[in-house]
Order: sequence, then structure tokens, then C-alpha cells
Amino acid sequence: MRFRRVLPLLLLVLPFRLAAQVDDTLRAVELDRRDIFDPGERGFVARVGNALHVQTRAATIQRELLFGPGEPFDSARAAESERNLRALGVFRRVRIDTVRTDTGLVARVLTKDGWSTKADWRFRSTGGEVAFTIGLVEDNLLGTASSAAVRYRKTPDRSTVTLAFRRPRLFAGAVGIGAVYEDRSDGRLAGLALEQPFYSLTSPAGFRFDVDDRDERVLRFFDGADDARDSITHRFSLVRASAAWAVRASSDGYLRLGVQGQVRRENFRPEGSTAPFERTVTGVAGPYLTWSRANFLVTQNVAGFAREEDVDLGLTVRAGLLVAPKAFGYERNGIAPLVAARLGARVPGGFGYLEALAKGLYDAAGLDSGSVQLAATVVVQPGPRQVGIVHVEGGWLENPVPGGEFDLGLGTGPRAFRSHAFTGDRSYFVTAEYRLTILDDFLGMIGLGIAGFADHGGAWYAGSPRRTGWDAGIGLRLGASRSTDTDALRFDLARRFGNDAQPAGWVVTVGKGFVFSPLSRGL
Repeated sequence: MRFRRVLPLLLLVLPFRLAAQVDDTLRAVELDRRDIFDPGERGFVARVGNALHVQTRAATIQRELLFGPGEPFDSARAAESERNLRALGVFRRVRIDTVRTDTGLVARVLTKDGWSTKADWRFRSTGGEVAFTIGLVEDNLLGTASSAAVRYRKTPDRSTVTLAFRRPRLFAGAVGIGAVYEDRSDGRLAGLALEQPFYSLTSPAGFRFDVDDRDERVLRFFDGADDARDSITHRFSLVRASAAWAVRASSDGYLRLGVQGQVRRENFRPEGSTAPFERTVTGVAGPYLTWSRANFLVTQNVAGFAREEDVDLGLTVRAGLLVAPKAFGYERNGIAPLVAARLGARVPGGFGYLEALAKGLYDAAGLDSGSVQLAATVVVQPGPRQVGIVHVEGGWLENPVPGGEFDLGLGTGPRAFRSHAFTGDRSYFVTAEYRLTILDDFLGMIGLGIAGFADHGGAWYAGSPRRTGWDAGIGLRLGASRSTDTDALRFDLARRFGNDAQPAGWVVTVGKGFVFSPLSRGL
């Protein structure tokens, strides 16, 4: 009888107790901000490093979080917040988790700063040919995730002094600014950009406005020759704007509708000519769509050492159509379609992705200019300290502007060949590398690995003999494990197999990062 009396009370109370137990409403968000070295690391280097470093501000971290107190905790938004923080390029580690306390559910955000003030020293060498950069860079100015840099760069073609500044979320906590100025030995370049990007998969809108102005010399190389056959003065001005709105947005992906337009002035004339520039101004405008199905992977020890790296294994497609009417400065009415796509997937022991980019300008006479580029990359990690990478790419250009041709050499493409060894409007490149990490955080500062590699590829002009080259070798990989920079330095001893332009031989090459770049950075 007593049980029968108590049972109704239990049935009334139990649902409320269960609801309280599964309440996912956040009561607080706690930040655990760590400096370059954790509190337990008390050596001389740790003390000096933390003393010289300005720690990332709490407000800089909070503005990237897609959740807050009083909201239900969403694991997808937490994962995206981690990606936002890693994308700032100022942290060596980010982790978000939750804990239940007496007051309810609390989100804890752990960030560990990377060393952001550094002398920028980059060096590329292939045999007797050298390109180097020296400079001073701050990637986390006053703890705001802003970057400022001054660099001097010397290549076989020219020397350049560069000033650059970038500050995300400068205006109204959403709009960022970027500016760059280059004083070249043979010209100048200036650029300015204002942008409110899509900060999350669920962001409703974004825009970008940029200006580019150049007065430069363009060198054109043919047939693997050491010296440029053509030297052209190039004057270029561009004003471009785009804006997009999310038609559908969720943590699984989005569909965005955008509109873009630009006005461009571009003129060429032979260097040294006193003839006046023909003033050519053209404009285009049109819509585009971007569709994405999200699938992100967090990996380590691929581009560098002891760093988390985000990889997009989803499917993203962008399609656009620009209208280029005669009234906007063209000789004939035309249209310029564009299609770009990236598809990733897991493979046994790793991951891979495919990329494609196709665009062109069509008018009444047919194809005026265009390009098609395809690439595939596979990364396998058979062990925690091992990584193998295979990358294949190919491209085709029709009527590229001077300076827009494929240009491989001096560490880009086959790494053992000098600058401009392969130029043209047709190109392909294949590279494979296997790296074994010996130390991933030696003395809390350095990662060290050894690698074996092979490269094959080249570029040539349609109607000319195909020019390609092979190389293979071994090398060291060196990276700062506490730095904000993920790319490792590479010191390679390569065997170059000769072709019609360069003889066979052993070459020491020095560079940074991979010898290839993704095609679809702008997706």
C-alpha cells in the first residue's frame, strides 16, 4: 500500500529530474589561455619565451566562439569554433570540451599560443641559383591576431621590399582589413582589401571589396633558356567587389547565392618603348552559387610538426557566370563561366582530395581565353611518426596574358631545376614524398624529420616540344613546433636527371612547405 501511494509522486518528480540531468544549456564559458610554454615548463627558454610574448587576448578568442552562456551546447558549433580559432594562425593547440558542475554545464576553451614574433628567413636554392627572403613578422600583434610584416626578397629576376598588414574583425567586430605594398627594383604593387567572410557554416552573409594597382615588368621565358626572351611593361589596376547570402545554412553545409563584379585597366608595351599606353578599361559582372557538404578532419604532422591541421574532406562546388558586354569595353559581347570543385574522402590509413577549376571567356568568335586545372592529393600515415604524400596535377591555358603562363622551377614543381626551367600553356606535375619524424618537439621548440622524394613534370607551349624533367633524392625536414607557422623547412640532396636544357647532376635544394599548392583556395 505504501508503494502505491509513493508511485504517483515518483511519476511526477522523475521527468523533472531526468530533464535536469540532460539539460544541455550552457551556464558559463571558461577560457584557459596558455602562453607559448605551459605553466609546468619552467626552464630558462620557457621563461624568456613567455616573457617576450604578448598572450592572445580573451576578446580575440571569444569573438570566434559560436556559442555562449544561455544557449544549448552544440558539438558541431564547438568543432567549428575550434576550426575558427586554428584558422587565425596564432595557436599551436586548441581544444573545446564541456564539464558538468554544481551550477550546470560549462564549456571550457583551451588555447595554447604559438611563437608569433619571428625573423622571417626563407631561402630557396637549386644548384648555384638562389632566392631568399629576410624580414620581421608579427602574426599576433598585441594579442589581437593581427599581422604586420616587413620583408626584403631577392630572386634571380628582381629584388622587392614588402610592407603588409592584416587585421580581422577590425570594424564592428566583423569586417577585416588587409593592405600590402611592394617596392620592386623594376616596379611597384599596392593592394587593399575589406572583407567580412563567412565566419561559420551557418553565417547568413559575407562580402569582399579589394583594389589592386601595379606598375611592373613582366619577364617571359621560353624553351628552358636562362634569359628572358621578352620583357614587357605592365600597368594594371583592378577594383573588385562580391557579396553573398546563405540560401540554406547548417552545420552540415550550405548553399550560398552571390553576385560579383569588377572593373579592370590593363596595358602592356615592350620595355623601353616610348609609345603611349593604349588605355584599355573593361568590366564584368554576374552571379555565382556555392554549395558545400561539410566533412572536416583534424590531423597532425602533415605540413609541419606538433601542430593540429584542419582538412576539408567534404564536397564544395562553385559555379558562376560573368557577363562581359561590348558596352563594358570588350571588342565583342561575351560571357565568362567558371566552375570549381573540391571533393575529399578518407582512404585506408589517411585521406585524399580531388580539385578542379575551369573558366573561360567566350564571345561571338568562340573561346577568347581560358584555363582548366585538375589535381589529386593523397596523404597516408601508416604510423604516428610517418607520412606519405602523392600529388598529381595538370593544366591547360588558352591565350594567357603575359606573365600568366605556367612557370615551374627553383623549388616550385621539380625542385632540382632552376627558375623558369619549365614555362608554357600546358603543364603537369607529379611528386611523391615519404617522411619519418625523428623528433616532433625537441627541447619544446624543434621538430626534425627525414624524407625521400621523387618529382616529375614540366611545362611547354602548344605546338612546341614537350619539356619535362625528373629528380629524386633525400632530405631533412625542420620545423618550429611552437611557432604559428605550420610549414616545415626542407633541405634536400636531389639527383637531377638531365633534359635538353639542363645536364644531369647532384643538387642541394632548400625551400619551405610543399612543392605544390592547392588549386581551390578561393572556394
